[in-house]
Amino acid sequence: MDRKQALDEIKRIDREIVLLEHTAALLEWDEETQMPPEGLEGRAAQISLLKGYIHDLTASPEMGEALEACGEEQSVEDHALRRIHKREYDRAVKVPKTLVVAMSEAESRGQNAWVSARKDEDFASFAPYLEKIISLKREYAEAVGYEGLPYDALLDDYEPGMTSAQIDGVFAPLKAEVLKLLERITSCPQADDRFLYEEYPRDLQDQFGRQVLHDMGFDFKRGQLAEAVHPFTTTVGYDDVRITTRYTEPSVSSPLFSTIHEEGHGLYELGASNERTRGTVLADGVSMAIHESQSRLWENIIGRSGEFWEYYYPQLQGLFPSQLGGITKDAFLRGINRVEPSFIRVNADEVTYNLHIILRYELEKRLVSGDLKVGDLPWAWNSLMQELLGITPEKPSDGVLQDVHWSAGLIGYFPTYALGNLYGAQFYRTLLKQLPDTPQRISEGNLHDTAAWLNTEIYRRGSIYEPAELLKKVTGEVLDSSCFIEYLWDKYAHIYQW
Repeated sequence: MDRKQALDEIKRIDREIVLLEHTAALLEWDEETQMPPEGLEGRAAQISLLKGYIHDLTASPEMGEALEACGEEQSVEDHALRRIHKREYDRAVKVPKTLVVAMSEAESRGQNAWVSARKDEDFASFAPYLEKIISLKREYAEAVGYEGLPYDALLDDYEPGMTSAQIDGVFAPLKAEVLKLLERITSCPQADDRFLYEEYPRDLQDQFGRQVLHDMGFDFKRGQLAEAVHPFTTTVGYDDVRITTRYTEPSVSSPLFSTIHEEGHGLYELGASNERTRGTVLADGVSMAIHESQSRLWENIIGRSGEFWEYYYPQLQGLFPSQLGGITKDAFLRGINRVEPSFIRVNADEVTYNLHIILRYELEKRLVSGDLKVGDLPWAWNSLMQELLGITPEKPSDGVLQDVHWSAGLIGYFPTYALGNLYGAQFYRTLLKQLPDTPQRISEGNLHDTAAWLNTEIYRRGSIYEPAELLKKVTGEVLDSSCFIEYLWDKYAHIYQW
């Protein structure tokens, strides 16, 4: 097999893997949005079968031979394709197919058990499923191998090249500064946000959210918006990106910011599938933290800014005159940026959100290492929440059962949310350096220029560059927490007029 034949073989297998992954994603989308409850067993078997096929292709002798014969390619895209598949091959050949199937089945059953347990406020009914998932993840970590902690092998699935030691290095100053900022903010009179919790017709909320999606550049010919218990985004085809939101939260702001958040993911996925990458593994976000940088940049840095609401608040007032007619833009802005320790991560403000992530990061490291037993998790959760946020949940749905991630086997995922905040602040600072009139454009309703810059610098590059390399290319910097910390202090000093 010569170099060209080897590359052609990698591309052939890559295409089959991508098609199978999209098919599995469609089944998972359906499971989360509209599958009847009794369909669980059949769906778990279907997804497990596909995951098994994907594993077989990833770790196939044909892939191994082609990777060996391919060598280094001149094309940036071909080099990246080989890099990604070499990494996946090296990991996959170490993991038995039986373990891959077992994890998939445990995760499908775990998600269903979590939904029921959350509804019934019954952690004990979910604990055996979580114990099984954690046990399988430990097996996976040992099979893949690691240099530091077993947790690092799981973290690497979502943020390639990242280690818990590196995360500790950026989380420590982040935690210290956030606690200082939180103390400063809570010493000030807090904004009255009761107007956000009145009755807002759901159809008008949906109308406004879809308008914002359109203005951000979401192509409804290539995507779809639906509802789910836990909002998520997934890609089920080359030109088919699905995003979700939910309207079950009492505040009118929660569905809107959930929609904007998921649209950040959706824009990344749509932009990543282009003439350079379409139909290949390159047509995807390079890591979950880079993905989160886009969703949280749109949701918070832009979506909760004064510039954004300079244009959109009159429209929102027009839709809801009885709820917002007597509320000024400044009062609305203070309301949606209210800082207050709360139980639910997805509804947390920008300041306390990072403490929610640090809590989960610390707990899941201990779960994987065995230092924390699943049965003791509710107690450990409540204790750490009291330590970080000064509050203690009274029911599991406000605490240990609020997130779907552990039931879905996404151990090592949580840190990427806070890392995304850090990446996002660095990306946006670079955008402002290159397009300094961006705030003015946003205040005039022009979200297109911001989306275009992000598309050129980040989205269209897909997975061609690794996270650290992409950050360096876009910003010229390495990851640190100082930019995000500065952003938080500046923003809230302005809001609270220190």
